[in-house]
Amino acid sequence: MKVLLVNPPQRTKYPQPPLGLAMVAAVLEKDADSVQILDLTVLGMSDESLRMRIQQEKPDIVGITAMTPTINSALSVAKKVKEIDRDILVILGGAHATLLPEETLQDSPDIDAIVCGEGEQTTPEVVAALKGDAGSLRQVPGVAYREGSTTRTNPLRPPILDLDSLPFPAFHLLPMGKYRLHPPFGRKTPIMPIITSRGCPYRCVFCSKSVFGHRYRSNSAAYVVDQIRFLSEEFGIKEVKFYDDSFTLDRKRVVAICALLKQQQLDIPWTCETRVNLVDRELLNTMMDAGCYMIEYGVESGNQQILDNLKKDITLEQAVRTFKWTHEAGIETVAYFMIGSPGETRETIEESIEFAKRLDPDFVQFSVATPYPGTELYRLSLEEGCMPRQWSEYVYDGSKPVDNPTFETKNLNNKELREWNKRAYTSFYLRKSYALKRFARMTTSGELRTNFAGLRRFIDLVK
Repeated sequence: MKVLLVNPPQRTKYPQPPLGLAMVAAVLEKDADSVQILDLTVLGMSDESLRMRIQQEKPDIVGITAMTPTINSALSVAKKVKEIDRDILVILGGAHATLLPEETLQDSPDIDAIVCGEGEQTTPEVVAALKGDAGSLRQVPGVAYREGSTTRTNPLRPPILDLDSLPFPAFHLLPMGKYRLHPPFGRKTPIMPIITSRGCPYRCVFCSKSVFGHRYRSNSAAYVVDQIRFLSEEFGIKEVKFYDDSFTLDRKRVVAICALLKQQQLDIPWTCETRVNLVDRELLNTMMDAGCYMIEYGVESGNQQILDNLKKDITLEQAVRTFKWTHEAGIETVAYFMIGSPGETRETIEESIEFAKRLDPDFVQFSVATPYPGTELYRLSLEEGCMPRQWSEYVYDGSKPVDNPTFETKNLNNKELREWNKRAYTSFYLRKSYALKRFARMTTSGELRTNFAGLRRFIDLVK
């Protein structure tokens, strides 16, 4: 059996490795005769080149992943596959298909089955069922499929609790040299993101937990450090970015990871994302000593009522204290803010801009709130009469295209929110004090490269 896993094309200057596909590939490699990953986002293949590649590989199964912005291109790939050979079985997975499985099946007659949720256990069973080797799809948890003219979705499979039982992602199947993280990450290159935990117990209205769910699970410290050493020795990776939703949620695990990094003398700089209520002075000093040079915090707003509307479960005071501690520890910071949240007004946006200046992060990102399917924000958006646009426009980071679907308030329409987004960037970054601080910190070639890359990105965002 030959399996071809496809990451559909997406226009971006900063392509990220499809870690979900790489995880599924690592599991499938145990039984399949051949497993390949085709990352169309970085390979830039024409339709004809894609056709020739599929004809050359002659796969029995094609698996495609899709987030909301890439669902249309994923369905386009599925159509091309079926045009080449109707007997090739096409499986779709990822966040969007998990949230809207039956709608997706109805939109595309070219999809044979959809894997909902985590794919490492479900995908091999779906492959076996489709090939007629073991039972039928009715017995596979976490799959959506057709029976005649109707669509069916089986109950989700319980989350994988022992993440250490999973192999490392199949990095060897990825074009490792073609991935780039957007500034300010990448002081050393090549850099690779990794995910070492799943699930988030918090309840932010803008967050979808369709794949990993609410229950927090994590790899052990030993597994994490072994993976970092593997990436360093096998692929020459010189920096790591933890993509965990809240890396410091399990404080003891973070301390253990830091201890092992020091003990094994792994000189690998790293960054992570977390919440302002999940760190303390001692932990930050420990992380810095083990190679952490930057932390991303989701602040979202400078108005407490907006934070409460978002069910962020943090306070402005916590944010002020955490940024102070982080800077004192010698760790740089990134602050994430959203514009266009429920209850947003011109005044609350101004408060967010001024609060960002007060926190004085090293970098800040302002984005227009994006109501992804499956989130409470999406439901609120529909109630306010904001109808969904094309899925391809669901871009969350303020980058082009800027015509994002937004939660339009009674006082601010879509155009005004986009203009406020640009104004927030210029107000924060075009300050003499900020420019002087950045120039003073450019003491290495990596920092110089990162800052100039960030300047180019800033120009793209506000022009």
